[in-house]
Amino acid sequence: MRTRWLIVLVLALFVAAGCSSMSKRVKCASVGAAAGAAVGATVGGIYGHNKIDAQLRAEWALVGGGIGAVLGGVTGYLVCQDEPQPAPPVEEPAPEPVAPKPLPEKIILNAVQFDFDKAVIKDEYAPVLDAAAGVLKEHGDRQVVITGHTCSIGAEAYNQKLSERRAAAVKTYLVDKGIEASRLTTRGAGESMPVADNTNREGRMMNRRAELEVMD
Repeated sequence: MRTRWLIVLVLALFVAAGCSSMSKRVKCASVGAAAGAAVGATVGGIYGHNKIDAQLRAEWALVGGGIGAVLGGVTGYLVCQDEPQPAPPVEEPAPEPVAPKPLPEKIILNAVQFDFDKAVIKDEYAPVLDAAAGVLKEHGDRQVVITGHTCSIGAEAYNQKLSERRAAAVKTYLVDKGIEASRLTTRGAGESMPVADNTNREGRMMNRRAELEVMD
């Protein structure tokens, strides 16, 4: 009778091993203990079957069940491994703010050349000034000085006025492209700041120019 109750108890342990709150290793240990107890109780009962004393036979069944439960539980615990815990979600780093492009201290518009004795910007040089306007829009808090220049042909006083008109022409173009007039200051340097030799035609063409200087 006690052996039957032990088997019932073993079955109850087996059912309890399916509890969802248990870890995998604990479940395996519970199942192993239940199975070991059943096998141990059976073996103990068989061993004590020839004993005359019924109480002694029951005790052998209980002893066998206890030993089987311990061995089965330890074996189940060692054989099974808990499932690895899922890795915590990785948060994506916040995007770093994009810094505005650095503005050069001086933009020299040597490609914007003026014809001799002229202060008119040619259409072929418009892309250069358009690019300059784009850079200035990205740095809307900076003041800009536009300086006009000439070659050395002609009177110095005349060249001074001509250089001022060239600077004014560049300012007008940039204002038309959306640059605030209050940010643009013009001045003329005449023939005093050549970047090339005035004794040849190519040098004089390079000196008929305009420069943009970005102020701190």
